[in-house]
Amino acid sequence: MSQTSITLITTGGTIGSATSAESVSVSQGEQKLQMQIQQIANEQGWQLDIIPAFNKNSEDLAPQDWVDLIEQVTKIAAKGCQNIVITHGTDTMAYTATALAFCCADLSARIMLTGSFYALDNPKSDVSRNLLCALKACTEPQIAPGVYLSFCNQQGAAQIIPALDVKPMGFDKQEFEGCFGQKIGQFQNAQSTFEPAEPGQPQLKLEFPVNPADISAEGLKTASSKIFQMVCYPGMDAVQLCAGLREDSFVIVHPYHSGTAPSTDSRLSLIQAIMGRPDLKFLISPLPSRYMDTPYASSLSLVEAGAHLYKDIQPHQLFVLLTLGIATGTAAAEMLNALESFEIKRVEEI
Repeated sequence: MSQTSITLITTGGTIGSATSAESVSVSQGEQKLQMQIQQIANEQGWQLDIIPAFNKNSEDLAPQDWVDLIEQVTKIAAKGCQNIVITHGTDTMAYTATALAFCCADLSARIMLTGSFYALDNPKSDVSRNLLCALKACTEPQIAPGVYLSFCNQQGAAQIIPALDVKPMGFDKQEFEGCFGQKIGQFQNAQSTFEPAEPGQPQLKLEFPVNPADISAEGLKTASSKIFQMVCYPGMDAVQLCAGLREDSFVIVHPYHSGTAPSTDSRLSLIQAIMGRPDLKFLISPLPSRYMDTPYASSLSLVEAGAHLYKDIQPHQLFVLLTLGIATGTAAAEMLNALESFEIKRVEEI
């Protein structure tokens, strides 16, 4: 295949939607997106193969959709394609990118996910510039094989972020960001050349490769009933929240920004939930080590109660890792071992 041969996979999302008076609908925009993609390819002289994987809102995607997409990407790479772009909705793009990073890390291809904040027919649409920059990025020789997001910020510059550094889009953000601002480089605009980031910016390293062939439908079903997420809020009744959870489940606790969570030892507290359900595995994430080199005593009290406290690895990444791990039959201890370098240990273990 030539250097400018690209395979583009569409999955739906806002980038593949159309706008009506009532709503933004994914069922109306797929053909328009394909026409726009082909127009860009013709203008740039790229050989482009478009493959519709599915056509869904990203908020409706489930782990089975990750698996279907991973299988599609693996087959395309096996045929020798080194340049792959995936259009995807913004709501769950970080989850899909993480799953691809875990399963496709060894492929000799640049896999670039992109999307849009506005649909193609919106006057403020960012579809064309995001598409063009993602297509350029997947053929950029300075970018090593791997899984990335390419998304333009509000100034029009396309940030290229490694999948495992991506933060889910915030409610008031019209762009994706990297954990601690990490990126490998950018295009200032759709016509510019690639600008590598300054050296010395460490990237997240999480070694948990998954063989897609080992993922079973029954395993995915089991994972969906064994992983729960809990967001911290003042006065939370953690005991009641955990009362109905099945044995041996994982509970991912989203703490406050400094890695803290309610630590008062009252009858309904998180500490009581952790101590009262030793059959559950509580994973508290993330503690931002770049800013919090010493955890708060409140965080350590939860560790003392039996929880696992993790620095830097984000909750959505824990969810994906646990989901894929359970779906492949990986033992809980093995999954926790993969996270060991991120864990803040109990005092007696330090």
